[in-house]
Amino acid sequence: MNKAFISTVTSLAVLAFLPGISGAQSLDASFFLRSPAEVAQDLFQKMISLDPEDGDYMLQAGLSYWERGQKSKAEDLFARALKASPKSYKIPLRIGTAYLKKGEARKADEMIQRAIKIKPKEENLYLEAGLAFLQARQGAKAEEMFAKVYQLDPDDEENYLDTGYGYLKAGQVDKAGELFEKAFKLKPKRYRSFIHTAVAYLEVGQEKKAWETYDRAVKVKPREENIPLWMAMACLKKGQTAKAEELFAKVVQLDPKDEDNYLDLAEIYAEKGQASKAEELIGKAISLAPKKKGVLLRSGLALLNAGQSAKAEEYFNRAFRADPKDEDLYVDAGLGYLQKGNMQRAAELFAKGVNLEPKKEKLYLKIGQGYVKKI
Repeated sequence: MNKAFISTVTSLAVLAFLPGISGAQSLDASFFLRSPAEVAQDLFQKMISLDPEDGDYMLQAGLSYWERGQKSKAEDLFARALKASPKSYKIPLRIGTAYLKKGEARKADEMIQRAIKIKPKEENLYLEAGLAFLQARQGAKAEEMFAKVYQLDPDDEENYLDTGYGYLKAGQVDKAGELFEKAFKLKPKRYRSFIHTAVAYLEVGQEKKAWETYDRAVKVKPREENIPLWMAMACLKKGQTAKAEELFAKVVQLDPKDEDNYLDLAEIYAEKGQASKAEELIGKAISLAPKKKGVLLRSGLALLNAGQSAKAEEYFNRAFRADPKDEDLYVDAGLGYLQKGNMQRAAELFAKGVNLEPKKEKLYLKIGQGYVKKI
């Protein structure tokens, strides 16, 4: 018997007999405590059954398999996505760029040309394809795509910025600089263009250009807190702690009462394992918004990343009390535990979230993607 058929029959049997998947009964934690491969497959199947004509969710599920090297499962979902949404250019485009990343040039070209046939005057299509070709070191094809972007909309500064960032990542600093200057000329008062470019330069080690561009951003909008904030975050990720703290002091001076600013930096400290610094910033954020569910959730996730699971649980529970009917709170907290390997707590939270909104496809997608990473 065909293995794919056996797999489908098995999956459908699980869906039929596990509580909460086929009917109105609730879904318990035991469903999520099976093997990650089984859980992911059944969650994606449920997602598709809720809306069999939504190819985008099928695509996203397929891409999660693709990134983990699960080629047959990915391509099955790709085919279903293409069939479900035949008029969506984004689906063949994203499949094509996925093939490019794995070096499958022929399949990539077929999918990208299919996308172009669906929507031949969509500039974002050519931009995304061009960036993928550039990343795959197919410079001539990238240039061809970018030329089409500029032809369709020669006055959109973001197109020049995005292509510039692509060239910068590819090590073509001078080419990137030319494109950045075109963008700046089109919108000389748009501070975001300058600060995003400054951060991009810093990320690739172009320190001098980074700080020159940062100064240009400050000159455009001297009292904009996001300028020093985003540069502080970039510095911290690069290990330039003293400079990051100097910049963050400016952020606090400009707006001492924005809780998100403290959390933005706290999350990076947590990722770097600097728990005490993360806790200090989280404390300041919580003091400004002690009952705001999003702040409590972010605080819990940051502390979980920093290895402070008991304190993380405290903040999660406060978030749940702030809005006990918000299914995403439970699912997002569960994903944090799943990433850290606490499968039992993750399962409990997933069951709670899904049972609050059993017909919300995105929940099954998010949780399924989390389990695919565990395969």
